[in-house]
Amino acid sequence: MTQSPFLAAYLAATQPEERGLLPPDLAARPKGPVIWAVCAGENAQDAVHTLTRRLVEDGENVKIIATTSHPEDASNPMTPNTRRATRVFLDHWQPWLVVWIGGPVDPAVLFELGQQNTPAIMVAATSASIQQSIGHRVPGMMRQSLRHFREILTLDKTAAARLIKAGAAPETTRAIGPLEDAGTPPPCDDAVRVVLTQQLSTRPLWFAADLPLAETEIIAQAYLYAARRAHRTLLIVAPRHAAQATDMANILRHEGLSVACKHDGEDPKESTQIYLVATDDGAGLWCRLSSITYLGGSLSDAQTIDPFIPALLGSAIISGPQVGQQTTHFKRLSAADAVKHVATPDDLGPAIEDLLATDLAARQAHAAWDVTSRGADATDDFMTVIYTYLDRVDTNARA
Repeated sequence: MTQSPFLAAYLAATQPEERGLLPPDLAARPKGPVIWAVCAGENAQDAVHTLTRRLVEDGENVKIIATTSHPEDASNPMTPNTRRATRVFLDHWQPWLVVWIGGPVDPAVLFELGQQNTPAIMVAATSASIQQSIGHRVPGMMRQSLRHFREILTLDKTAAARLIKAGAAPETTRAIGPLEDAGTPPPCDDAVRVVLTQQLSTRPLWFAADLPLAETEIIAQAYLYAARRAHRTLLIVAPRHAAQATDMANILRHEGLSVACKHDGEDPKESTQIYLVATDDGAGLWCRLSSITYLGGSLSDAQTIDPFIPALLGSAIISGPQVGQQTTHFKRLSAADAVKHVATPDDLGPAIEDLLATDLAARQAHAAWDVTSRGADATDDFMTVIYTYLDRVDTNARA
């Protein structure tokens, strides 16, 4: 492939400071297929996580090299931005496939991909991000850059139409939606679940997941408030640390509550108000059994479980403002009104009472499930494309 006048004009107009040049002492390329993930857009982290998880689940031994133009960690690989740096990168890693995840495109990098006939697909593409591409005003440059991609998978139909207008091939540009990877629901012992369902089915259940000791009094007061209307409510508490279960039980009993502790071999009775369960039971069991899950830590230290766990299992979610590392999933759920938010410890009791006394919990749980399942089709479509190109390269390599 010869250098086009468009690329020559682009290179003449832009002379960026070279970055992403690989060090000479870099470890050797691993055997087997390598995917280069160019993390150019905001959704890059989710897409890489989705790709990695699905490849692992499918038992595929594929190495993913993820690069970014502006790494937050200096130790993370940087995307090359010149023809020379890109050639060095490609010569070393010899990727079977390049996944360009949203964001602006770089004509110099794409030209070198074409030189080595390395297939590239774009995912999470938007027209806005393309307009941020360097050289997009050079006549013909954007059309040539977009035509390097074998597939362009956009967030919506509007983005697909605009990218086609900008020069993307209509036959390989389509909308699949956002890659909202929900992961896999945590397992539980079905035999135990059936027994507990039979024992506790007549009582309204709510669950405090991964509760830190510091929130014990908060949860006690919330229970006492909500129980004024739901008298037979049973609160399941999973302590964050098993060693603190005894201290937690003592605090709850000091508040006048009837507590049963699994670690003492106790089962909940009709008079039991709070059942302290084993930390290692996991959220999979209790989120399945409880209509409401409070995310422990969200009113104190921000160390909460992933809100997608109860969402996947049909339990309505209630949370304080401290969500820590779970911001992305909380934003998705909040946008769909799939989380009951409380601002202070005093708000928790009324919020629980409201969810227990109305059908709001069921509506909220359905909205949360819809959020987690919405990206399933897009993810499956994305992985089908990935495997199509990996299989083609593998077939050619074996020929």
